[in-house]
Amino acid sequence: MSSKRRLSASKPPQEIDGDSNVNESEDSSRSDICLVCGDKARIINYGALSCLSCRTFFRRNGFRPDGLRPCTFNKCCEINMQTRHTCTACRLAKCFRMGMSSDLIRKEDTKKLKCTSSLKQSSTTDQSTSQQVTTAPQLVTSNTSNILHSDQSSHFDSQWTLLSNIVHSHDTFSTMSQMLFTVNNLPTLSVETHSNVINPIEIINQMCISMQSFISSSPDFRVLTLSEQTSLFERNLPGVVAFYSTLFFRHTGILRIPEYLNAFITIYGSDIMLSLRHTIEQLDPDPTLIKIILIILAFSSNCLIVNTNKTMERDSLLDGTFRLLGSQNVYVELLWKYLISKYGYDESVLRFARLIQIFLCVMKKLAVVHTNNAIHRAIFDDIADRTKKILANNENDRTLLWGKSLVS
Repeated sequence: MSSKRRLSASKPPQEIDGDSNVNESEDSSRSDICLVCGDKARIINYGALSCLSCRTFFRRNGFRPDGLRPCTFNKCCEINMQTRHTCTACRLAKCFRMGMSSDLIRKEDTKKLKCTSSLKQSSTTDQSTSQQVTTAPQLVTSNTSNILHSDQSSHFDSQWTLLSNIVHSHDTFSTMSQMLFTVNNLPTLSVETHSNVINPIEIINQMCISMQSFISSSPDFRVLTLSEQTSLFERNLPGVVAFYSTLFFRHTGILRIPEYLNAFITIYGSDIMLSLRHTIEQLDPDPTLIKIILIILAFSSNCLIVNTNKTMERDSLLDGTFRLLGSQNVYVELLWKYLISKYGYDESVLRFARLIQIFLCVMKKLAVVHTNNAIHRAIFDDIADRTKKILANNENDRTLLWGKSLVS
């Protein structure tokens, strides 16, 4: 018995608001949305109508629910298109609740094994003929199946592992869930507590800590010397945090709350904040793309554009820029293959172009802010000083990184 079947298109597909919450009782009768997260869906996967993202998630985690990071919010996380990567435990629990079964994963694997065996027998018969045929290289189109899943070679296997590590590392150190929890409980807080939680400087500090931890967990970062690590953060952390803020503000929605918006306006002014809100509205709805770009930016030679350190030109890290580009190229290739596998060639080109446009817009505004806003510079000068101390203290740390331990 097949584990998935295509549904009849009795209703035209409807656009889903990425910020809307998914109501299980209302959406269970719909034939065009994922029962887990509310994304567009047309196929029943493993027993429940689900999108490609949730299908992939369940396939990877359906057999090992005990191995997931436990929920930190009493197993009450809302799962929708924007939050589905935030709490893996609650997402998997909802997959099971919506009817997905891990037994069907095993049945699908058995079916694929039989098909593969049949294809091998057929290909053996025609092998002598096929070897004489020369084919021209072809562009990947929108009909291409998911590269990161369908190709079983060790090369693509390692790329999928890398993508998984990036997303998991980002989500592990992200403070967006805590921010959402604070926002949801804002009406119940006392007036004194309001001034503590609606503190833009503290929110920026938390975003910086999140990105520092995310970048530091990368093996590419840990093989650098202490001076190179310090230089890399000095060059790129402000730019990384600025781009990360677009994802952070969109996911938490705090700029739609007047108290938070006004607090940020007191530091950055209304023009910058209104421009940021407009940029957030244009941001690609796929958070995985943003997470990959963040690690790409982390290994730039200087994504801030502004030269904050006059001695930077004599920095030894610039003599080894090819090392940065080597790491960056791996992540850029991963980004492109993820785009192709999920959206096809034409849509990938458009999405990639829009992402570059948004990044350049953010960096342009950041350069203006960094040049003209003394409060902003003071915040990041303080962060830079604390970062140097943290890196010095962790120089000999050999904690687990992305499934591997560093060898002394």
